[in-house]
Amino acid sequence: MNKLLNFGYILVISIVFGITMSTAIVKADSSLQSNSDFTLLKINDEFATTQEHEQAEENTEKEDLEAEELEGLEEYEISINGMTCANCETKVKGALLKCSGVKTAWVSHIEGSAVIEADTDMIDVDQIVAAIEKAGFAYLEEE
Repeated sequence: MNKLLNFGYILVISIVFGITMSTAIVKADSSLQSNSDFTLLKINDEFATTQEHEQAEENTEKEDLEAEELEGLEEYEISINGMTCANCETKVKGALLKCSGVKTAWVSHIEGSAVIEADTDMIDVDQIVAAIEKAGFAYLEEE
C-alpha cells in the first residue's frame, strides 16, 4: 500500500509539474509574441514617421517653387461690364487664362470684376483688355 501511495504521490507531482511547465511555455511564447508585436508596431511607427517627414519635405519644396513663381507677378483688378451669370465668369476666366503670362484669374459677375495675377514681363494691361473684349465683354476704366 505504501508503494501505491508513493507511486500516486509521484504521479500527482508529475502532473502538477507538467501543467506548470506547459503554463510556463505558453506564457513565454505569448511574451515572445508580445515582443514581436511591439517590434512590428515600433517599425510601423518609424516607417510612418519617415513618410511624414518625406511628405513635409516635398510640401516645403513645392511651396518654395510656388513662391518663386509668384515673385515676378503683379495683381490686376479689372472692372468688367456685361457679365450676368456664372457662364459669363467662365468665359472671361478662360479668355484671361489663355493669355501668355496670366497665372491666376478670379472672376465675379456679381461684383463685375476680375482679379488676375500676371507676369508683367510677358503681358501688359492692353493685352488683358483685348482678351476681355474678345470674349464679348467691356473693360471699365477706373475713374
